[in-house]
Amino acid sequence: METYTPKQIANALNVSTTTLRRYEEQDLIPVVPRTKSNHRFYTAIHFQAFIAIRILLKGYDIPIVYEVVRAIKNARFEEALWLVNEQQFHIQVEKQRVEEILTMIQNADFTKYKNVKLNEWMSIGEAAKLAGVNTSAIRHWEHEGLVQSERNKDNGYRMFSLPDCVKYWL
Repeated sequence: METYTPKQIANALNVSTTTLRRYEEQDLIPVVPRTKSNHRFYTAIHFQAFIAIRILLKGYDIPIVYEVVRAIKNARFEEALWLVNEQQFHIQVEKQRVEEILTMIQNADFTKYKNVKLNEWMSIGEAAKLAGVNTSAIRHWEHEGLVQSERNKDNGYRMFSLPDCVKYWL
């Protein structure tokens, strides 16, 4: 039987050993055996449980994942499947809502905003004024990759496209 240390599993899953202990404390994995010196060690079944938890967390909220994993651990498979099914329904409803909003935005007339005529390109000052933020906030967003600017060929100033401006107005 192959065994793993907490550090080996933590490294393999790119999480901390504290996270592994939290899963154990939350009763999400099988009972963890210990060595004679009272150190935890995991087996393949634990490794698979940790992998399942990490995968579920990519698509579902923590309370749902914990509830699903506990149901599976206690052989309540049908209950676990219904919980996942219910969450998928809620995700689908939210996806449809977002798609409807996106369609509204795409079809909106953005030639005026706050009674100001909008241009295809705006300076950082114009964009900041319409967004209700300081120019430093927009520079920060640009640095973080949230918005992009192009430089005006004549004066070198930052210019922001209308679609980028709409992103941070919303």
